[in-house]
Amino acid sequence: MNFIENDQEVLDVFSRFNVPGRIEKAERFGSGLINDTYLCEVQGGGGVRRYLLQRVNKNVFRRPDLVMENIGTVTSHIAARLRVQGGVDPETVAPALVLTRDNGSYHRDPSGAFWRMFHFIEAGTVLDSVTDPGHAREVGRAIGRFQALVSDLPPAKLHFTLPGFHHTPRSLKEYDDALRQDARARAREAGAERDLVEQRRGLAPLLTDLMDAGALPVRVVHNDPKVNNVMVDRSTGEALCMLDLDTVQPGIAPFDFGDCVRSAANPAGEDAEDLDASRLDLTLFESIARGYLQEAGSFLTAKEIELLPASVKVITFELGIRFLADYLRGDTYFKINYPSHNLRRARVQFRLLESIEAAEEKMSDFIGRQVKRE
Repeated sequence: MNFIENDQEVLDVFSRFNVPGRIEKAERFGSGLINDTYLCEVQGGGGVRRYLLQRVNKNVFRRPDLVMENIGTVTSHIAARLRVQGGVDPETVAPALVLTRDNGSYHRDPSGAFWRMFHFIEAGTVLDSVTDPGHAREVGRAIGRFQALVSDLPPAKLHFTLPGFHHTPRSLKEYDDALRQDARARAREAGAERDLVEQRRGLAPLLTDLMDAGALPVRVVHNDPKVNNVMVDRSTGEALCMLDLDTVQPGIAPFDFGDCVRSAANPAGEDAEDLDASRLDLTLFESIARGYLQEAGSFLTAKEIELLPASVKVITFELGIRFLADYLRGDTYFKINYPSHNLRRARVQFRLLESIEAAEEKMSDFIGRQVKRE
């Protein structure tokens, strides 16, 4: 048997889950920065099967029990929808929990750590960035399909495990507080960025005010739709599912779309060395939007669709002010590699925001044409 360090701990935890067969191998898996993940191979009557065993990071998720209740609710709902549609075993194309021997969704060890197990999706793979327009379309499809599968799941059934997440006015208030306190006397280094924030303060409540007024419906949303949370079929490249459901909670659909476009359609990334390279790639935007609307267009309201381009702008502004606020506070939230890293990140997002604003009319025209085709 081939085991990682501290293998007895993994063996003890593994034995708590209802897995038939004998564990043969366990090793660290993936590049995730939040939870500890182990790939476990089990020999049973049907041959070798693989499972993902994870220890949930309690420093990030203060209520792992509520996170796990949300995941159990969402994965069960998606599995039921897929069974009704027929043709696939849900465990092979979507995250599916393995229950503990006492039918729980997680095991809590003597130290208080929370552990969970998923079936390993053998057909799937993930990529850290968009490779081409075809991949971008499948990323959009995956997000739209996830939202479609949970579109009939009442949001009230889920807990708010990340209160205030993607609430742009709250992020703006935190920036204002950080600027007023100026704990590290850094405000003078960010004059142009402060001016940009002042000129665009009206972006902050653009979507949340509509949500509060009932003009945008509250839905079950993913909340972390980055490219490497999208699994595609390793053979065909087609979208399979969304991974990492820790952030799933009630929210508004356009934020998922906007955050995906913000990250996936900016090839230069959040740490672009050349500010001029930080821009919206319209070809990638169109591919993401085409795939997203293919899956989500049937249940989104006209208002939600209309606001998809604006959502890209709002979420980019939000992340920019979060980076800037953290710089002013003294880098207490985001990890940095050098003292002005968060200021640089804010500048990248604000340059991207200017590119998005310049392209907004073209984005809206494209969305309108797609809706008419549907």
